Amino acid sequence: MKKSNQKGFTLVELVVVIAIIGILAAILVPTMMNYVKKSRLKSANSNAKLIFTTSNNQAADMVAEGEDPTAFTFGGTNGAAPTAKSGTGFQDKVENAVYNALKDNGDGVGVAKYAINAEGEVTLAQWATGTGAAIVGQYPNPEKDPDKAHTMGTGFNGKSF
Repeated sequence: MKKSNQKGFTLVELVVVIAIIGILAAILVPTMMNYVKKSRLKSANSNAKLIFTTSNNQAADMVAEGEDPTAFTFGGTNGAAPTAKSGTGFQDKVENAVYNALKDNGDGVGVAKYAINAEGEVTLAQWATGTGAAIVGQYPNPEKDPDKAHTMGTGFNGKSF
């Protein structure tokens, strides 16, 4: 018998390897997509907590200094990008504090919505990557499941604010 010096893979070996790669991809891709969603939700919840804390601290500082708080909701129906304000009123100072806290993220990176009551306390804060975004972070009571995340303007238990 004559020995063959040809080296390489047979067609059957190649088909088996491709099938194994396909099976692994079918298992791993959905899992990885869920990790991406969860990380986006954690980031959005973190930004919402930053908005909540910053606006609450700024409002509390102004109330302690004797300023009368003004009840307001920032962001309209779908949220708005935080911007610098030139005014000196209660609302402008709070909006400036939020803008300064988030400006490292970059302009136009996301939209915020938060509400302050007549006592100067923040009741809810939300953050999303844009209007109509699928993932909206919220604080307090942040959602942990990205498939159940809130929509902008709808708070805990589905109540609008």
